[in-house]
Amino acid sequence: MHNYSAEDSLFIQIEIKKIREARNNAITFIMAIFLISFVILLYVFSDRWLATPDKRTVYHSPTISLYTIFLFPTILFTGLSWALSIKNQKYISVLQQLDSHDLDIYRRYTSVLAQRYAAIALYIFCKNELIFFPLFGSKKIPINQIKRIETKYVHNYRDTYSYHIYFYNDATKIYQTTMHQIAAFDFLQKQLLEENPNLTIIARNQIPSYLRTKDKPTHY
Repeated sequence: MHNYSAEDSLFIQIEIKKIREARNNAITFIMAIFLISFVILLYVFSDRWLATPDKRTVYHSPTISLYTIFLFPTILFTGLSWALSIKNQKYISVLQQLDSHDLDIYRRYTSVLAQRYAAIALYIFCKNELIFFPLFGSKKIPINQIKRIETKYVHNYRDTYSYHIYFYNDATKIYQTTMHQIAAFDFLQKQLLEENPNLTIIARNQIPSYLRTKDKPTHY
């Protein structure tokens, strides 16, 4: 642990609490989906069981069985809950390793995010690395290896947008990620330019100006 000021220590404690609350909310949501799926499968099974004269044949049906009702949702729920817990623990571990410089970057970054995205940031700058946290695992990219990034925005269904960033070293693509808030998209590019003024940024298409005002305020 670093020797943080009282303000920084309080900030980290609040962030960790928010992260754990977000994890618990996500697991609760997954559990609700699990229970709904279980009820639907149980209803289908019981409806078929009541309609079948020979009740024993239902248990051996290739399409519907008690194993299907219990096993698949249980595996899915357990796997997703485990992945979320591991992801959150890794995120908290990295957060606790930030020095004062990286913590300041993190504080500025989370301040520009809309509240619904503020619990778990997509990436963290830590010890000259850029760390991403997909659902499974984490990806660490040394900042000095990033020589070029390419960006692209995509207009999705129902007037939603996603923002793609592709990272390249001298020869090949090393990673790509997708964001759903332009503030995080803009902040990442700005911070990478501060870390490496020689970074090349290529826009594959131009983002309409009205999108840059949609998520205001965006301040650094």
